[in-house]
Amino acid sequence: MKHFLSVHDVKNIDTLAGEAIAYKENRFKDKLVGQGKTLGMIFLNPSMRTRMSTQIAARNLGMEVIVFNLDKEGWQLEFADGVVMNGDKAEHVKEAAAVMGQYVDILGIRTFPGLVNKNDDYSELVINQFVKYTGKPVLSL
Repeated sequence: MKHFLSVHDVKNIDTLAGEAIAYKENRFKDKLVGQGKTLGMIFLNPSMRTRMSTQIAARNLGMEVIVFNLDKEGWQLEFADGVVMNGDKAEHVKEAAAVMGQYVDILGIRTFPGLVNKNDDYSELVINQFVKYTGKPVLSL
């Protein structure tokens, strides 16, 4: 399984840039590569450009796309282990991510630092919890 969480996950950035240019020139060149696959996109923070560009790119590869705006359409998720679930968070990420992993082939996540806990922000707590519990490749949006 390969995750794409940062530019450091790419072996050769020049090769990646070259592939991006090739897709710009012919966006349907691999229109069947994603056939029968589903990209799930989870947005903890909204973004019109990220959503549109990723959704269109996935469809250009032949993928189905499911978009879930967690900030508007879902429960608040708990990310810390060992927490008593009696507050405003109705579901733990370990259960939610495992369910998502049963339905998608790749999970894209858009999130920003919470600016509450510096250690959590720098550790990428949220996205790494999805990596840990989804069981599928995770893409940082």
